[in-house]
Amino acid sequence: MSRLPVSRREFLAGAAATGALIMLHPFSARAAANQAHLRIMETTDIHVNVLPYDYYADKANDTMGLSRTASLIDAVRKEATNAMLIDNGDLLQGNPMGDYVAYEKGLKDGDLHPIMKGMNLLGYECSTLGNHEFNYGLSFLDKVLAGANFPFVCANLIRGTTLAANPRDDRLYLKPYVILDRKIK
Repeated sequence: MSRLPVSRREFLAGAAATGALIMLHPFSARAAANQAHLRIMETTDIHVNVLPYDYYADKANDTMGLSRTASLIDAVRKEATNAMLIDNGDLLQGNPMGDYVAYEKGLKDGDLHPIMKGMNLLGYECSTLGNHEFNYGLSFLDKVLAGANFPFVCANLIRGTTLAANPRDDRLYLKPYVILDRKIK
């Protein structure tokens, strides 16, 4: 296979020209008049790191934790008029605080898990379950989810031990999706 002799300068000039032509296209001009910008922030694998503390090293660590992330979330919300905050799961297990809440302290009906308290305060709009949400059992997970001020979604988890003959008849553990209506500025 032969290579076309394109210099770096020619490549960059071609890329710039292509970009300029795209910006001049009539669809771009029409879309710009009616467009809104949406900043989607996402967290994942929080693993009960609510506080800026490394439980394994037994010392404060201001580079970690949901409280550290809170300042970043606040900065983005000040910068972006339209912003949403979602999480990809793995919230409940991963450090000694998670084990303490699940095994030592426990959650009674109506108790608020520390991770839910933090996420509620930060204004999360939606989350899903990660594999570690199941480490402490479904009754514990039910109590944790009851404290959320936002929806959790999961498309492939059913209640019970048997699947229905028709998948549409399965009793889903959570809604498979949500549609969030928001005013965009």
